[in-house]
Amino acid sequence: MLYIDRAYIQRLSPQLEGFVQKKNNLYNCRCPLCGDSQKKTYKMRGFIYEKKNNFRYMCHNCGAGMSFANFLKSQNVSLYEEYVMEKWKEGKTNAGSHNHEKEVKYDFDFKPKFSTKCQFDYGERLSDLHTSHPARHYCDDRKLPKLDVLYYTPDFKFVVDKVSKGHNIPKNEKRIVIPFFNEKCELIALQGRSLDPKNSLRYITIKVKDVPKVYGLDRIDPEKTVYITEGPFDSLFLDNSLAMAGSDVDKSYFSSFSDIVFIYDNEPRNREIVKKIESTIDAGFSVFLWPEKIKEKDINDVILSGMDTLELQSIISKNTHKSLEAKLKLASWKRC
Repeated sequence: MLYIDRAYIQRLSPQLEGFVQKKNNLYNCRCPLCGDSQKKTYKMRGFIYEKKNNFRYMCHNCGAGMSFANFLKSQNVSLYEEYVMEKWKEGKTNAGSHNHEKEVKYDFDFKPKFSTKCQFDYGERLSDLHTSHPARHYCDDRKLPKLDVLYYTPDFKFVVDKVSKGHNIPKNEKRIVIPFFNEKCELIALQGRSLDPKNSLRYITIKVKDVPKVYGLDRIDPEKTVYITEGPFDSLFLDNSLAMAGSDVDKSYFSSFSDIVFIYDNEPRNREIVKKIESTIDAGFSVFLWPEKIKEKDINDVILSGMDTLELQSIISKNTHKSLEAKLKLASWKRC
């Protein structure tokens, strides 16, 4: 079943820096386990090679050596699970048949399982990337949870062109990809967060369907309290949470939910935010107003300051207001 291994080597290759096929059944790349040479970036001492009808991985810098299956698992868990499924299916199909290749036994530590999550095919899940990867490093620095719903692409234009036409997107921009799905797991929009600190356009949001750009519809229970934040990253820290990607979302869109709490950024001197809060209260929705003791700008900053999500959830519950009470609290909160 070497053809399966070859196929998954190719599928993994975009994730391996400097990947190249040297000859038949021999592949070379910079070692993602140790980072390879830090001084000479042209050095590539990681090798995937065939030995005794098995593919293996070896790094001549750090000395790491393992089966290709274990190497694949260390780099991309989702791809590894698909690989296991392929091997499992092949074993079922070929049961009792003659196979010219030597049978290889794999000691997989889990049974094949099918995912019920919405599928996005144009990027690598951040949860599958090595912790040294720039995209993973960025998210870990921000303490972002639920990395299995975020993706990475080395070319955001390629991703956009696959799902929507007519957008003027620069080529070869490395971005974190945030897919927006509806409750049917249909892609309705996507957002790209630049990994280049010099890029003035940090976020690019693309509409795929002509519906409001609301993030997280595939993961909420509308019968429970739904929290609505300004950005997708903030929404990841709260249970049953959505995010508005832009100010074009008509609040009546959320009227079918049983209980909603809007959470805006902690900027009491920002006239635009104050106006948004006022219109939300006037529309009859509940709003969270930040207590004065909290100086951080948003939910992510609060988490970075050391507060855990349970304490944050408690603070939100104690400072959620509606109707006249909300207007009175807003009058004392705003500074503009």
